[in-house]
Amino acid sequence: MRVPVDESPVFLLYQDWALGLIFLKIWTRLVMLDHMLPIMDDSWRAKFERVREDGFSRLQGLWVLREIVFPIVMKLLTALCVPYVLARGVFPMLGYPLVVNSAVYRFAWIGCLSVSLFCFCAKRCHVWFRNLHNSIRDDRYLIGRRLHNFGEAAMANQNQNQSSEDAGDGGVLIGREGDADTGLRLRRAIQQEA
Repeated sequence: MRVPVDESPVFLLYQDWALGLIFLKIWTRLVMLDHMLPIMDDSWRAKFERVREDGFSRLQGLWVLREIVFPIVMKLLTALCVPYVLARGVFPMLGYPLVVNSAVYRFAWIGCLSVSLFCFCAKRCHVWFRNLHNSIRDDRYLIGRRLHNFGEAAMANQNQNQSSEDAGDGGVLIGREGDADTGLRLRRAIQQEA
């Protein structure tokens, strides 16, 4: 679109409508083929499968409106109305010239799309880092796994420590690195039982 910033572009509604139908068709096919896993969850696939199973004759109109049409329409209205209100309502009240206001109006949708894409990526990265942290923590502390021979090893360590004290090493205990970790685990186990 090669229109100067101070002029308003002409949008042809039939082209926009045709592009919207094409994108809707592509989106429904990707959802049904299960290729949009990072963007959509399985609930949309289940909804479309239910509509396909019901067929046109047994279609429940109220359920389709509530579960499929309204969420899509609300997201589309939000994507259209928020940039428009910001560009035509809030920004002109700041007192900028007409050229700046028309530039803001032209690039408001791209800016809002960029902000929403950034928020989506930030949420995905947060989930990824949280899962990574939980995985490292679970591996470190063996959460969800049973420790085999843990009690027998603790008893063997106690017997070995008592025998080293009795052997006359001057009352000085020379501990191994694992003894402190074993003591912490035993302390936690006793606290959980109490």
